[in-house]
Amino acid sequence: MYNGDIMELIWILIGFFALCTMVFIVIAIFLPEWVGITGKKALEIQKHQHSEPSEDKSQTTTETKPNV
Repeated sequence: MYNGDIMELIWILIGFFALCTMVFIVIAIFLPEWVGITGKKALEIQKHQHSEPSEDKSQTTTETKPNV
């Protein structure tokens, strides 16, 4: 490989990295759940779940012994 070939390869890799980064940023903005960011929908669901009164667990649990 000549020096010019190496520089060309470096520029191609830099461009590919920049393209991947831009695609990730666009996905993170419009579809945050796809990349592991808690989006508006998830925050609304969490808020709704925390506002519901929890049931009395002593009434709902039953002890059962496993069949041996």
